Amino acid sequence: MRRILSAIILSIPLFMSAQSAIDAYTMAQTDLKGTARFVSMAGAFGALGGDMSAIQQNAGGIGVYRSSDVGLTLSLDMQTTKSETPETSSKMSQTKFNINSVGYVGSLKLNSGLMPYFNFGVSYHRPLSFNRRYGGKISDLKNSMTNYVASITNSDGCTTDDLEYTVLGNPYEDSYARWLSIMAYNSYIINPIDSYSNGVGYNFGGLMNKYSSGFSEYEMIEEGGINEFDLNIGGNISNVVYWGLGVGVTDVNFNKYTYYGEGINNASVLKNKNGERDHKGTASWGLENWLKTSGIGWNFDFGLIARPYNELRLGLGFHLPTQLYLKDEATATINYETVSSNGSFVRSGYEDANKGYYDVVKYKVSTPWSLNLSAATVVGSKAILSATYERIEYNAMNLSFEEMNGSYVEDPYASNDIDVYYKGVNVFRLGAEYRLLPSVSLRLGYAYQSSPVRKMAIEDEMIINTSGTTAAYTFDKATQYITAGAGFRAGKFYADIAFALKMRESEYRAFTPYNMGPSYETNYKLTPAPSATVRDFNSQLVCSVGYRF
Repeated sequence: MRRILSAIILSIPLFMSAQSAIDAYTMAQTDLKGTARFVSMAGAFGALGGDMSAIQQNAGGIGVYRSSDVGLTLSLDMQTTKSETPETSSKMSQTKFNINSVGYVGSLKLNSGLMPYFNFGVSYHRPLSFNRRYGGKISDLKNSMTNYVASITNSDGCTTDDLEYTVLGNPYEDSYARWLSIMAYNSYIINPIDSYSNGVGYNFGGLMNKYSSGFSEYEMIEEGGINEFDLNIGGNISNVVYWGLGVGVTDVNFNKYTYYGEGINNASVLKNKNGERDHKGTASWGLENWLKTSGIGWNFDFGLIARPYNELRLGLGFHLPTQLYLKDEATATINYETVSSNGSFVRSGYEDANKGYYDVVKYKVSTPWSLNLSAATVVGSKAILSATYERIEYNAMNLSFEEMNGSYVEDPYASNDIDVYYKGVNVFRLGAEYRLLPSVSLRLGYAYQSSPVRKMAIEDEMIINTSGTTAAYTFDKATQYITAGAGFRAGKFYADIAFALKMRESEYRAFTPYNMGPSYETNYKLTPAPSATVRDFNSQLVCSVGYRF
């Protein structure tokens, strides 16, 4: 285990398989980020406009401006994540400071009845923060990851010739075996029996037997974010229809660390140098993965806001898919120790994939398109009620790999997995603002986003493909936001503050459920993996200041 065995960080190549549907979703997910006024009303701004973050939601919002605007938004993100299993519970917290946005909108008065104003804007904003950390312990281990690795090794038809080093051969370069299989074999956590491999958790029945006991530890840390630089133009037609167009350039910076390890009693380990096995030995091991993703991309969006009469506004916004050109660099290691029952035969050390060489993978992700519809009403001169509905088609994501000539070709396997694992989500946003005094406003909001994951995937009824040597994954369920805030105006100066609470539940799996049987029979049941329920309670304190002139 990680607390027993020293962590050795080396740079290695990991990816003998293409990137996965889960990698695509990581880059395509959304969050509630923006100015304090936008956040305090839960992002229900599609029909209102006149706000720098509203422009990103509905490009037509820039047409509402009748004066120039310069603003800055800062945020303090306080994250608490709980990981729960039937036996244990753990909690991790962290606090991050971010610059949510900074921008300028210029408004030109045209003195035309048909188009009174033409507006343009340049801005920076951070639509997504990857920061997330969770981990814990599973005290009653029902299945070992070593069983899973042995199962895929056997299904791939790998023998010891494909997995072990020879005087002249390196299995990472000279065979088609998965790197996870090679690492596990050379860490002695899967061992050969005749022409097959078995994990140290093997007991001739598939799972841990009644004489075995074991526990596992897991941790996942994600950091970084997506930054976007936007250029928008827009205007209005007769002060009734407001239009806008936008183009954005994105910058991606993502770092991910995963750890999974096990400690097993009555483990099936090597008994001696002759290859005999001892089913009452002990084994402890830990797999660590490091991943750095960087890249750039671009997107395009347009929108409209209509004001049929003064008390009602209707909005329509459409976002084309963002095209992200990404590069992955990765590193991994397994620390291990296996001991025979009498303690006479010990194997310990670490195994690095391909002995420390970086692997670089380049690929392209096309994020889903999205459509939002919105309506807002002005009640007298003191209150605003606003609602926005958004549809995001996550099953429309696309993943392509780079060929030797630099062109990108769609990965049919990843694209199929995207359609099988993910689905479109519905996002509902409600917001209200009340002008308490001529210079002071109070705001409230609520937002709900349905799960992007299909029921069969999240309930372990299908095999989930991951990339490289990282077997762990997390599927998100529904997400809710409760928000509140206040605003202050003094002449041309304004200041806003907001508080947002994000609540989300996810399912963590150490590896995919899998079929241990010899064939895919009609009524087979997948073997489950160690799992935990992850609950996020993230608080966001947002402050915006600006000047209109």
